[in-house]
Amino acid sequence: MKGITMKQIGYLAYLISLSPMFAADGLPVGTWVRRDAKEPVHITLKVEAVGAGQRLTYHVVTAQVPAGQVMTVLTQLDGKEVPTMVDGKPTGQTMSIRSVDSRHLTGVVKSQGQTMGTSKSEISLDGKVLKVENTAVGPDGKPVVTVEYWDKK
Repeated sequence: MKGITMKQIGYLAYLISLSPMFAADGLPVGTWVRRDAKEPVHITLKVEAVGAGQRLTYHVVTAQVPAGQVMTVLTQLDGKEVPTMVDGKPTGQTMSIRSVDSRHLTGVVKSQGQTMGTSKSEISLDGKVLKVENTAVGPDGKPVVTVEYWDKK
């Protein structure tokens, strides 16, 4: 991966792939934008219906890669692990997304078979905002919780 280390890809994949946990009937397809976060990473997401599942296509722009990279995940929203791809190449990571109900999902991201983090997501009643609570293990071995918001465009 040109410009970004595998560790950075892993962390980015954890954050962004857990973020938009969508039920096929709960979140409209279209484009979503992550609200500004502390780190200088701009992320947009295109959600497409594909059969009974969804294709999540992220465009990630960082200081290291100003032209951006594309990450894709194809999920059936059934909790089964699926591979994540960056710029069309396997990352060695998997994501499993499970629809709890029309507004709530859970997810797990693994790298090389080891769990990197989990998430709980809630779609607003009007379908325009997604709140995501991510939990990962910090460098000190203790859980680190972050909250993100995504806006429907």
